[in-house]
Amino acid sequence: MKKNQWISDVDPQTKAEKYGIRSLTDSELLALVLRNGTREKNALELAKEILSGSEGFYSLMEARREDLLEIEGIGQAKAYILLAVQQIAKRAFTQRKAESPAIESPRAAADYVMQELRYEKQEYVVMLLLDTRLHVISKEVLFKGTLDQSMYSTRELFCSALRHRAAQVILFHNHPSGDPTPSEADIKVTKKTEEAGRLLDIPLSDHIIIGDFKYYSFREHGLLT
Repeated sequence: MKKNQWISDVDPQTKAEKYGIRSLTDSELLALVLRNGTREKNALELAKEILSGSEGFYSLMEARREDLLEIEGIGQAKAYILLAVQQIAKRAFTQRKAESPAIESPRAAADYVMQELRYEKQEYVVMLLLDTRLHVISKEVLFKGTLDQSMYSTRELFCSALRHRAAQVILFHNHPSGDPTPSEADIKVTKKTEEAGRLLDIPLSDHIIIGDFKYYSFREHGLLT
């Protein structure tokens, strides 16, 4: 097998076809964009190397052509592919921000993700990062699976919030049963996240559980200080 082909038990495209595009890691997503690597490394290895030398996608999306060409394995063609992805992401963000109103209430926050989450058969943990004017900077899926303290990482959440210079965070997860009533684990995770945000001066604005056209807001129920 040549080095510019996938060297993996399951290549990213096959993994995406089987488990969905959300299942891919950052490196696997970037490898799909690059498509091939070099004589020395395949696309996935090249993607891992690119991301390990920066602050993930955030730094990559701010890179200039000259910066990209300094990365071993990135020539003119791949540099312009990545620059094109930069522009697509920036224009999509600009359009979404222009079209989307400020998230000024729990109802508005719930509406923002309701259609995306209410039909899911598994739990998804999602966060919105907001700027000082309450516009969405970024919407990110933290992980898929039951929300509990053993899997949930406040470090991952707030590292992303710091990278994006977010003013505040809204946490979401869905209950596939359709009943948004919080469990004890939901309450514990919320308190843990609120405390971490207080230490970093990035407040947890709300934690909203999405049900079937219903939602539960920790803010509305007085469970956030």
